[in-house]
Amino acid sequence: MNPTSKPGGLDQPFWFGAVVVPNDDDDLPQAATLYLGVEGDICGITKGGTEVTLRNHPVGYVLGVYTRVKATGTTADNIVALW
Repeated sequence: MNPTSKPGGLDQPFWFGAVVVPNDDDDLPQAATLYLGVEGDICGITKGGTEVTLRNHPVGYVLGVYTRVKATGTTADNIVALW
């Protein structure tokens, strides 16, 4: 098994996590759901390839699966990718 993936889908409890440093050009290590530790705007690229900006997102899980969190447009902080 690939050490950065797990059996089952993204609807299963996460096995891995990584601190996210928003970057306009680099993808996350794995398609992931996000957790915000500080509320704000989150701008990212979904697994389907769509750029989405969620405004004033509260602390907590961000619904969706993301491949990138962009620096431009993201004001939320303490972001963790979970997969």
